[in-house]
Amino acid sequence: MLAITTDSFTGYGLDRAFELAKTAEMDGIEVVIRHNEFDTQNADYLNRLSKRHNLPIIALSTSIEMSVEKANRVISLAEQIGVSLVTLTPPDIFDFNYKKWVKKEMSTLRRKRKVKIALVNPPVKTMLGIIPKYAFNDIFELKQLDDLAFDTSNAVGRTEPLLEIYNTLKPNIRHIHLSNSKHEQSHTLLSSGIVPLESFLTRLARDRFEGALTLKLDPSALGVGKDEKVLTNLEDCKKFVAKYFRTQ
Repeated sequence: MLAITTDSFTGYGLDRAFELAKTAEMDGIEVVIRHNEFDTQNADYLNRLSKRHNLPIIALSTSIEMSVEKANRVISLAEQIGVSLVTLTPPDIFDFNYKKWVKKEMSTLRRKRKVKIALVNPPVKTMLGIIPKYAFNDIFELKQLDDLAFDTSNAVGRTEPLLEIYNTLKPNIRHIHLSNSKHEQSHTLLSSGIVPLESFLTRLARDRFEGALTLKLDPSALGVGKDEKVLTNLEDCKKFVAKYFRTQ
């Protein structure tokens, strides 16, 4: 399954994001829940959009500003609309409450609720040049979590090669956020950047990865505002994935 996140279409409304994803013949869509955008929090509206465009919602994602309360609201929303996966933004390094919840409560909550809860691996960012911006910046700390959503662009900048990171985290990865990265720009088109996505997708196929591949693209890289360019870029992404992710 190849899906796309709604934040790839930032600048368009939610309905337009569904429409473009369907026109591009994506297999599904991952809705990013933004706490100041109430349409993204309305279960009835999200179900209507999914039905109107005949496009399944395969996951819900949290926005950057997170807390335990917000995470629980998104999990409850996923249960309401029948979505089986929530991907969570990693905590800021000094957000001790959220970090403790991820470490101590997330796996317990996963067993109690009808939703898988996967933490996204954090990007390599620092404060004052030395302090990691996000918690769970260590690969082996991430490995202690039951479920992960692996963002290929976020892996750029680590000392470990992409495939080495993947091999370490492979048993825990349930979901992929797929994009490339170049220079200072993250989440670029699949064929544009320094991430070895060809070998990564080939390895995923060899391992018979059963989770969803979700395009998570910077809207400017996708070409938001120019519909024809958006659709052309999505077609190119689909061809790229089809070329390297061959499971048979």
